[in-house]
Amino acid sequence: MIDQTPTAKAEAIFNIGAVTRVTGIPVATLHAWERRYGYPRSSARTLGGHRLYSEKDINLLRCIKARIEEGISARQAVTAVHKMDSEGCLPPVHAFEESRSAIPSPASPVLHAQLTETLFRNDLARADQLVGEMLAIYSPEVITLDVIGPVLNAIGEAWEQGRITVATEHLATNYLRQRLLMWMVTGPRPRETSPIILACAPGEWHEGSLLMLGTLLRRQGWPVAYLGQNVPFHDLAAFTDEIQPVAVVLVAMCEEPARALAEWPKWIRQESRSPIIAFGGRAFVVWPELQGMVPGIYLGATLQGGLRNLVSLLVKEEK
Repeated sequence: MIDQTPTAKAEAIFNIGAVTRVTGIPVATLHAWERRYGYPRSSARTLGGHRLYSEKDINLLRCIKARIEEGISARQAVTAVHKMDSEGCLPPVHAFEESRSAIPSPASPVLHAQLTETLFRNDLARADQLVGEMLAIYSPEVITLDVIGPVLNAIGEAWEQGRITVATEHLATNYLRQRLLMWMVTGPRPRETSPIILACAPGEWHEGSLLMLGTLLRRQGWPVAYLGQNVPFHDLAAFTDEIQPVAVVLVAMCEEPARALAEWPKWIRQESRSPIIAFGGRAFVVWPELQGMVPGIYLGATLQGGLRNLVSLLVKEEK
C-alpha cells in the first residue's frame, strides 16, 4: 500500500469525479484497484463521506495508466509505484489542470545511480528488475534520456579511469544497447514517409548517442534505418541511392571521424530531391571549429536539442 503522508492528506481536495475526468480511469476501476492493491486510497473524505484525492494521487494514477497502456499489468504498475515512492524515486507532482494532459517527468538521478552500480556488479538479472520497475512509472523516452544516457556516460568514465574491466564495460554497454534496439524496433507504427538513415562516421565506434536518437525518433513514429558504427562513405552512398531517405544523420564522437565527415559530399549526390544531411556528436562540442568544416546542418550540442531540430526539419520536409 502506498504511504500517504500528512502533507498529502492536507492537499486532498479533488473528488473521485475530477480524478476520473482528468486521468480517464473509470470510477469502478479506481474502486477495484483500491480493493485489490490498496491504491488509490483516498487521502481524506468530505463531511458527507465522499473520497478526496491529492495532486500526488492524480500524478501517480496518470503514471500507472500510461504504463498499463504499454502492456504492464495493473498489479505490476501499482507495486512499482509503491517501491519507487518508498525510495524517493517518483516523478514530481505537477500542478493539477483539468484541461491539460500530464507532462512527462524527469526520472530521479537515484535510478541511474542504481542501474550503474548494478551493471558494474555484472548483475543483469537485477538490472532487468530495475528497468522493469522504471517502465512501470516512466516511458521508454524518459528512461532513454534520464537513465540510459547518464549510465552510458558513467560506464565510459569508469572504463577510462580503470575502475571497471573491459569485460564489464562491454557487458554493461551491450545490455543498454539491446534495450535501446528493442525499443527502436517496437516503436509505434511508422509514418508513411521515407526513412531516416542514422550512421556513425567512418572510423567512429561510439554509437550510444546515435542509438538513443534512433530510439527517440521511432518512439515519435519516424521510420529509421539504423546503420550504427563505422559506416564507410561508399557503402553509405550506395545505401542512400537505394532507399532514398528523407534525411541522413551522421554522428562523430572523436576528432578524426569528425574531420572525415567533411568528405561526405564526394560520395552522396546532391540533387533536387536530395535528403537532408545533418550531423552532430561530442566531437563538435569539444572542438567547435569542426562545425564549420562539415557541410550540412549541425543539430546542436545536446541530444534533446538535436532531436527537436531534426524533427522540425522533417516536419517542414513533409509539408
